[in-house]
Amino acid sequence: GAGTGVGPLAGFIRANARHRPMHLFFGLRHANSDFLYQTELTDWQANGQLDHLFTATSRSEKPHYVQDALRVDASQVIHAVRNGARIMVCGGRDMATGVRQALDDILAKTEWTPAMLKAEGRYVEDVY
Repeated sequence: GAGTGVGPLAGFIRANARHRPMHLFFGLRHANSDFLYQTELTDWQANGQLDHLFTATSRSEKPHYVQDALRVDASQVIHAVRNGARIMVCGGRDMATGVRQALDDILAKTEWTPAMLKAEGRYVEDVY
């Protein structure tokens, strides 16, 4: 998710009472002012509702985007997909396009594509 797109994803994490594995790739412009749900995300990690939080800050000295974070953690993405993960993308269209391209690259050497995951109900987008 990126920016305000993190809201729906935060709701899924908040409701994760069964402590299913969840990984959040969160894009924000400025870490100091745009880190929505920072306290909650920290708490959810501490109590097992969120396994990993990856942040990508686009307006820093070294701009980093959600799709970059996915590529850095490509092996974990592949592992999660192999284990039945659902991928939910919430945020702006440009971010969603970048994420889809990153997933195409990451999954290129596997038997999956984002289109296949979408057909299985394992890839959904809420973009604006």
